[in-house]
Amino acid sequence: MDKKDITSWECRESEVHADCRVYKILREHWINEKEASAADFFVMEVNDWAVTIALTEEGNCVLVKQFRFGTGEFTWELPAGVVDPGEDALEGGVRELYEETGYRGESAKVLSIVHPNPAIQRNRCHLIMVEGARKIDSGDPGPHEFFEVREVPVATLFEWAKDGTITHAIVHAALFYLRDYLEEMGIPTK
Repeated sequence: MDKKDITSWECRESEVHADCRVYKILREHWINEKEASAADFFVMEVNDWAVTIALTEEGNCVLVKQFRFGTGEFTWELPAGVVDPGEDALEGGVRELYEETGYRGESAKVLSIVHPNPAIQRNRCHLIMVEGARKIDSGDPGPHEFFEVREVPVATLFEWAKDGTITHAIVHAALFYLRDYLEEMGIPTK
């Protein structure tokens, strides 16, 4: 296989193509001078996200089931949402957990940070771990948010990911880090 040095592209122009309330679509003109290549590309400017893995003292994980307009279907997911401007991602993950489920935990930390789709999105997704989670009240969902909240044993969580009950790609990414974390703690995932 030929080894070829690849070169970076340079953005020469950027303008808002569409403002879609929760994200902006930018039209940008990028040039790769070494390869004599240039084109317009469309990217999404999106706030960072926080996805929260909340584990109860009994070893269950808190999931939400909600309707998703992109697929027109219900999906099982981890509590998640947009990190507000000026908000710390860890705080955002804890806030989203409470708002969507009514759960709070004893401790919280960032497990990892991933890029949801670097081909077209500029944001990062912070994978948050909350331990000692317990139901406090009904939470504070937004006006268009309706959830079924369920505690699922960790082993079931991984089974659902394998059998297609959980299809959300970012949840699958979070489970990758959760498995490593649990193995380090000596907790079985099967």
